[in-house]
Amino acid sequence: MRLVLVLLVAALAAAVAPIAAAGELPPGGTFLDDDTSVHQGAIEAIAAAGITRGCNPPDATLYCPDQPVTRGQMAAFLVRGLGIESGPSAGFVDTVDSVFATDIDRIAAAGITFGCNPPHNDRYCPDQPVTRGQMAAFLTRALRLPPASGNSFVDDEGSVFAVDIERIRAAGITAGCNPPDNDRYCPDRPVTRAEMASFLSRALGLDAITVTARPVTIDLISREEWGAEPPRGAFTNHEIDHITIHHSGDTATTTGPAHFRSWQAWHFHLGWPDIAYHYIIGRDGSVYEGRPFAAVGDTATEYDPTGHLLIVLEGDFDVTTPTADQLERLAELVAWGSVRFDVPVDEIGGHRDYAATPCPGASLYARIEDGSIAARAAELIAAGGVTLVSR
Repeated sequence: MRLVLVLLVAALAAAVAPIAAAGELPPGGTFLDDDTSVHQGAIEAIAAAGITRGCNPPDATLYCPDQPVTRGQMAAFLVRGLGIESGPSAGFVDTVDSVFATDIDRIAAAGITFGCNPPHNDRYCPDQPVTRGQMAAFLTRALRLPPASGNSFVDDEGSVFAVDIERIRAAGITAGCNPPDNDRYCPDRPVTRAEMASFLSRALGLDAITVTARPVTIDLISREEWGAEPPRGAFTNHEIDHITIHHSGDTATTTGPAHFRSWQAWHFHLGWPDIAYHYIIGRDGSVYEGRPFAAVGDTATEYDPTGHLLIVLEGDFDVTTPTADQLERLAELVAWGSVRFDVPVDEIGGHRDYAATPCPGASLYARIEDGSIAARAAELIAAGGVTLVSR
């Protein structure tokens, strides 16, 4: 017990210096794939303490927050977190080829693991995912947590880890798995790497590190790149004071630039000087440059598009639903347009708000009507805004 406590104190002391350098983090933090995770602050804390090095060596740019923690990875987390420096071979027959073999031997020597196949325990199962119940046992042994009374969760009756689960709850390492009620622990569910970061941070007393938002950039595909023809005729200039959403209203098998060129050809046929819209969002979420936003758009319906920034999404959203990528690009464009033209995000509208038309389709209009696009755009603005970059 004394040895483990000494190791724990040493680990905590060693973690202080890296955490102090948290202000040096770039926007978005250490890893590229955890920006939307509620565990990002904890992930940064264990990265600063040297407990994680990411999941894609040698680049170390990804954390893989949604992947389950394997038993091998668990050994490495504990060795780095507790500063366990040595240990004789545990004799497990299935760890020889594991990159975590040394870590596994060390936690076995410290009494943190006995193996995965009782009563023989000659195997460790390094590639198996760690369940929440097993995680409780690992942490209870690693931290030598004292006994705890009570029965906090309704779903761990009969679990061989019930006692360990109660101990980590009493230590403040877990609150449960079903907030806000938190009357369940989910002992058989695998622990994700993101969740493990929070468990380790609480166990080791590491403060979550605040990360500034990563700048959002829309990579705008130019007219030249998608093959647009030059305008035919003069534009009427205007000042933007509305942001209006359209859909193309078709389910053509042709998609992308070839599809948009056909739109432009049809709009020329109608006598318009160019494609009607200022920006196009393709089915894959790519954003394309339309006519200049300083020029009034065109419409085959009765409303006057003067002052309207026209954004069209490829697809018929009375028949299908927009892709997640399309919705995110739309929110980003709305965020950019809101700031650029001083249009409140909650004043965005759909084509049908100004004319007798089903455009932009029921499923897309529902996202305008329920405020979800506006809410996401507001989040992006609050996090630092969106930059539109032509390529």
